[in-house]
Amino acid sequence: MTVLVADVGGTNTRVALASAGQLVHLTRFANDAYGSFAEVLDAYALGRTLPGLRGVCVAVAGPVAGGRAELTNRNWHFDAAELAAPLPGQGGIPARLINDLVALGHALPGLTAAQLDVIRAGAAQPSNDQALVAGLGTGFNTCLLKGGAVVEAELGHASLPLAIAEELRAQIGDAVGGFRTNECLFSGRGLSRLHQILSGQERRGQDILADYATGGDPQAAATVTLTARLLGLFARELVFQYLPFRGIHFAGGAARGILGSAARTEFLSAFEADGRFADHLDRVPVRLIADDAAALSGAARLMEESA
Repeated sequence: MTVLVADVGGTNTRVALASAGQLVHLTRFANDAYGSFAEVLDAYALGRTLPGLRGVCVAVAGPVAGGRAELTNRNWHFDAAELAAPLPGQGGIPARLINDLVALGHALPGLTAAQLDVIRAGAAQPSNDQALVAGLGTGFNTCLLKGGAVVEAELGHASLPLAIAEELRAQIGDAVGGFRTNECLFSGRGLSRLHQILSGQERRGQDILADYATGGDPQAAATVTLTARLLGLFARELVFQYLPFRGIHFAGGAARGILGSAARTEFLSAFEADGRFADHLDRVPVRLIADDAAALSGAARLMEESA
């Protein structure tokens, strides 16, 4: 069974063919070069002979309802009934639209140790069957796993918790008013906005992270380490909201840039700070999903399970 899977973020789109748990012909597209997802599929199909597909599954960084979706951070619209239309000879095949964090939720049980970077180990024996995926890319969202169930959310649009807002106010004063939601801070766009406030420079989030990784840019370091500390405080909030004793799993380019770097020490310092119910925090493992194709694997897994 071969299916076409896609992961559509605010900045990039990844497309691949999936068969028997394996991804092939994985291609990445910069969204700025295309006017719609249909144009991306046209580019993917160009010069490529597609096998007889058994389905299409597209994971979108935005809410999905009634077989329709819209990217939160780009004016792209999706209709499940039209997903396969750009693919030559594939009309009428089953097509599904899902949220990108739901795709990561379906991927999580099948991820190997090589695809995960352990930030902290947590308890050897989890006391429940709950795990959380938190995605920091162009935007922010979460997805809860409870046993075999995947529960979607739109936490990026929820208000920033008071504890994080107060810590941020201590650093940037009244400019904290520009960070009203979780996504306003914990995303590539949030990094860019915070960096502009701290340094007066307009930079893309990915460039700030790259400068921090290479060293020598104290302003990038100030932005990334502050974000890491605030993310550690936010992860504490997530523990009490979801009790994810099977782990918090961070995903997305911004998450990898922050937690895959030396800034993870700032994250851990904030996350592991003493406080009420510290035993709850101590039991929660934190991992980084290092494989940026994980959402594609989750979309493929969902199609296989529903076939």
